[in-house]
This record gives sequence, C-alpha cells and structure tokens, in this order.
Amino acid sequence: MQVIAIAGLLNSTSVLLVIGCGLVAAGLQIRQLTWPRFALGWPLLLLLLATLPTLFAPLRPPLAWDALMYHLPHAREWALTGHLGVHEWLRYPWFPYNFDLLFAAALVLGNDVLPQLIHASTGWVTAWLLYRLAMQYLPAPAGTAAALATVIWLVTSRSHYSAAYVDMAVAMFLTAAFTVMLVSTRPAGRRAVWLAAFLLGVAAGSKYQVLGLLPLLGAALLWRHRLQGPGWRIRSEWPSWIGAALAFALPCIYWYARNALLTGDPVNPLGGRLLGFTDWNLDDYLWQLQDLRNHAAWPHWALWPALAAPLLPSLRRIPALRAAWLVAAYMALVWLLSSRYPRYLLPAYPLISWLSAAVCVQLLHQLPAKPGQRLAAVLVALLVLTLGFIGARSIAKSWPLIAPTDAARDAVLQQQVAGHQIWRYLQEHPETKLYQMGLEDSLYYAPRATWGDIFGPWRYRDYQNLAAQRLHHKLGTKGFTALVIHTGRAPTVAKQPEFLQYFELVLVDGEVRLYRLRPRF
Repeated sequence: MQVIAIAGLLNSTSVLLVIGCGLVAAGLQIRQLTWPRFALGWPLLLLLLATLPTLFAPLRPPLAWDALMYHLPHAREWALTGHLGVHEWLRYPWFPYNFDLLFAAALVLGNDVLPQLIHASTGWVTAWLLYRLAMQYLPAPAGTAAALATVIWLVTSRSHYSAAYVDMAVAMFLTAAFTVMLVSTRPAGRRAVWLAAFLLGVAAGSKYQVLGLLPLLGAALLWRHRLQGPGWRIRSEWPSWIGAALAFALPCIYWYARNALLTGDPVNPLGGRLLGFTDWNLDDYLWQLQDLRNHAAWPHWALWPALAAPLLPSLRRIPALRAAWLVAAYMALVWLLSSRYPRYLLPAYPLISWLSAAVCVQLLHQLPAKPGQRLAAVLVALLVLTLGFIGARSIAKSWPLIAPTDAARDAVLQQQVAGHQIWRYLQEHPETKLYQMGLEDSLYYAPRATWGDIFGPWRYRDYQNLAAQRLHHKLGTKGFTALVIHTGRAPTVAKQPEFLQYFELVLVDGEVRLYRLRPRF
C-alpha cells in the first residue's frame, strides 16, 4: 500500500489487487495452521463475554476524536488524490502513517466504517496471538490462563474497538515481533530475526514511540548471539545485523527520510528543540507535552499482578515469561519516564495481560485444593457477572449508534458531531477558504482544507484573542471568507461588542456558529 500510494496509484483497482493477493496468501497459510483447542466451560464463556461487545463497537459511524481530527482526514486526502501528500491544514502532517494507509484504502472503496473494523481486527488478532502464546508457554492449567490473559487484553483495550486509531495495530505488530523472537534461536533463526525486525519496522512506520524499542531489539540480538556460541561473535553475525537493519528500515524509512529531507527533522515535530521547528514552535511543543501530562494516568488495575511475575519461582523458570517480563518492564519504564499517557502504553498491554493472567492462575493453583477451588468458583462467578454487565452496557451504548441507512447515519451524526449541520451546509454552499475554532474533533465531516488547530501556523491562540477588527483583517489578508466557532470552547470571540460589524451570522447549530466575513471597510 505504501509503494502504491507513493507512486500515485492509490485507486480501487490497486486496492482490490492487494486484497486479492492477501486473500490468496491467507488461504495458503490457513491450510498449514494448527488450530488450538479452546477450553470448554467457563473459560470459553469468559472469552465470548469479553469478545461480544467488541464486535458491535466498530460498526457505528466514525466519532472518535483523533480519528476525526487527523487519522481519517489524512486518509481521505490520499484516497481522493490517489497518492501520498503532506496536508498542512491538518494536525501532525509529518507523522509516519503506515497503518493509516489501510484507512485510505477503505475510503477508496467508499466505506468509512471499514477503517474502524480494520483497527478492531488488530485487537482480535492480538487476542488470538496472546491465546496461542499462553497455551504454548504457560504451565498447567494453560487453558485457564490463556483464556484469562485474552480476557484481560480484551477488557483493557475495549475502548479502542470503536475508533480508527493505530494503537492496537502497534500492539499487534509488537506482539507478533515478540512471538517471532521467541523462536529466533531455533534453526533458520536468522530469518526469524529479520521478520521480527520487519514487524517492528511496520510499527515504527505507524507511531514514533516504537523507535524507543530499538535499544531493546539490539540487546535481544546480542543476547541471542551470546546463546548460540562462546564469545559475542558479533563479527561473524554481521549478516544478521545488516539484514535486521534493512528489514526494519524497509517499511518505515520512507516517512523518516521524507521528513529529514523536507524539514530537517526525521521525527518532526518531536525533534524540533534540537533540529529546529517547521510548522510548530517551542510553545506548541511545550503545550503538547503539558497536554500529555494533564491526561496522565495509571494502567488498568487488572494489569498490576504482572509485577509479581518475577517473584514466583514457577513462572521465573519459564524463559518465554522472563522475556515477556523484561520487554514489558522496558516498555513500561520508557512510558513512565516519557508521557504516562494511558494510550501510549497500550502496545505493552498484551504481554502485561499474559503475565497478569499467569500470576493470578499460579497463585490460585498454589492454594490448598478445597479453599482454592471455592475461591476460584467465586472469582469466576464474579468475572462472568462483571463481563456480562460491562458487555451489556457496551452493546446498549453501541447499538443506537449503528446506522444501516443514510437517514439513520445523518441522525447519529447530528446528535454526536459538533457542528454537523453547519458542515453539511458548507459542503453544499462552499466558501473560498474556511477557518474554524474549537472544532478539530469533527474535521473529517468538514469541507476539505478547513484550517485552524491548537498547534501549527494556524493555531487558535494567534486568532481568538484578537479584537474583532484585527481578527477580520488577519483572516481577510490570509484569504479566509468564513469563520466557524464552537462558542462553548471559544466563548469570548463572538461576544465582542463590535463583532457583528465585521462578521455576518449565517447559521447556528447548538453551540457552533457560522460567520461570513463582511466586505472590508
């Protein structure tokens, strides 16, 4: 998809060709799969209760904040133009967007619910990987622990199934890379290392934060070589290192090389303090960091038992669990020292879920038989009730938002999307150039090239504090002919006594107002 988009061939024919090739490859692979046995009884019931709500969540129209702000708008531009481009009126125009290319492919096919299903599918694939890992590497009763690990992952990631984001995709690629590295010491291990590096590269081409895992990959390669013979053997293993570097770079180098060539910062805007800012400035950079700190929070309580994994000898003896704990601990430490923004830790959730389930099951298994069985029965009953309640509430919330017809979709958007009526009006009565304040969470439904954001050259704070005459002059000199304001988020702009002398009120939709710039005096 990346090569097709770079070449400007992003159209329905190329997308369907890629899908066809993928289906053929999947069909060949499925024939070789060993299908696991699912433990019957309450483990299967827990899996079903945890999975069911995630099947309904992605079926609603796009409503998630970041999806409407930049994920889907960028994808829409690529789908409409047929090639990758940098669209500076949208937030984060220089980010790596590997996974968003799949959203563009879905939009080429005319479906904007499909991006949410694509993102949700990465959560389901991750659950499958996690179940297989637990069944293969955990001690008895492995089926119970595998079901619990999968349930913990599905519960802790449940809010992401209704959004066209990339975080669960990154979790899937990293979990797959970890799985591949577990078998890299076997025959043909060099190819396994290259595959792991490639998967890590796909993830790094979807989110900057994955670059923080490169030291961990290097340490894993050193340790792998150490296990295979006396001494470090670095020189004799140079083909592995070069192959891993190339495999990692292949799926992500385009984004970083493009940024370096066009802006001087391969991780624009994160490297701005050292390499200089392009569209952002230092205040934007500091504002972004402060916003992350303002939303800092601790992980879900169900993940905390993982901390005890090294303390249990029965788990400490399993190499795969030791590796999982080291990787999860490294990712958690990087997250703790950087942002503590909850969603940024999501890629570590699968391994942490695996560890947490292993700890809980082993602790119960070590209790005397009768008390342990009674406690397990009580806990299972509580889990069934809790998952049933959470699932029912989630489905009840998702069901009214599923829109099978255009009329139902329009009703949902009118209720859920700020300024939807105004965006629809502007689609039918376009303005020459449009600026908005406080509506970045609905830009996907706005006319193309609607300017205005918290960050970048069109930042709100350069406009919203101006007096009415100066605001009119500045917008006019920039070519803007209309202004849309969310008065609940920018309450003072339109309340100025002279405001209506310079701006004509055209339409009101709740707290959102559309103004047209009056002719210059």
